[in-house]
Amino acid sequence: MTTSTPLLARRSTQIGLLLATFVGLLAVPMLSSGSGTEFTADILIYAIMAVGLYVQLALLGLVNFGFSAFFGLGAYLGANFLMKVSPDLLSSLALTMVASAVVALLIGLIALKTKNVAFTMITLTFSQLLYVLAVADDRWTGGVNGLTGVPRPKLPEFLSERGMTLGTDAGFYYFCLLAFLVTVFLVWVLQRSHLGSVMVGIRENEERMVVLGYPVFAYKLVGFVISGVIGGYAGYMNGMLLGYVGPGALFWTMSGEALLMVILGGTASLAGPIVGASVFIGISHYAVMLTDHWRLFVGLAFIGIVLFAPQGLVKIVGDRVNRRKAGSSTALQEATR
Repeated sequence: MTTSTPLLARRSTQIGLLLATFVGLLAVPMLSSGSGTEFTADILIYAIMAVGLYVQLALLGLVNFGFSAFFGLGAYLGANFLMKVSPDLLSSLALTMVASAVVALLIGLIALKTKNVAFTMITLTFSQLLYVLAVADDRWTGGVNGLTGVPRPKLPEFLSERGMTLGTDAGFYYFCLLAFLVTVFLVWVLQRSHLGSVMVGIRENEERMVVLGYPVFAYKLVGFVISGVIGGYAGYMNGMLLGYVGPGALFWTMSGEALLMVILGGTASLAGPIVGASVFIGISHYAVMLTDHWRLFVGLAFIGIVLFAPQGLVKIVGDRVNRRKAGSSTALQEATR
């Protein structure tokens, strides 16, 4: 009885926190307008990107420094389709996700044959190759100037007839929120599935998983492709939010920012990349108002996390809460004796 009570209390606290967060996210367009809604949508999009990288980093132990390849590819593909082919949401989204999966498959077939530093460098090489191609091309990518005037897609007719649209700040925000919730739920399911368990086993001891008869390369490739699709989808939405796609989406600094988001929050749980993305975008947003050297604040925050919370913000906060609860329960038991 004494062991189940703290567990039930912890689960109740977690459920209450999730519900409060969900209600708060639903209320954002009602409590803010314009830049406030856009800012929160920006956090949701980058949280999706961080969750995508989390699949590689936390589940498979792969340090991908070329994740911007998927983010930028999704942004450019979605923008070109919406501007030159059709404004339809479903077809543009399907193209982006399929193309991201194919490119992730091709890159994974090569990169996953390497390990550690070699893997990191070869993924970085692929992202930089795409960056060079984007800068050199004027027809499809706009060269160094990028693509401007990217429209937001149109919803299917049965939704448009009911007054739903992505053209408003609130409409697009709720689209981002839905995408965020679906992504988090699917990755949460992945973590608890047999596939996710095998991925964690590969991260912990790849040689042992080979001995047990698992096709390790195939499992790693599946995780790599899932991650790439999520990254491409995040890039697709980012292009629509800003109405602009530039070669910076493919540059290695975007990969570095994604890694920082995951590391800031921690890889101990799925909440890590979400919290990390929120902190990173929040610091970046407000630091820009103070100075052009906003990356200095991000760098200082990262150094602080590495020194004082190497397992991430979520882990250190969770440990402190658990210590306080343990102390309170101990004091209560002593008082009742």
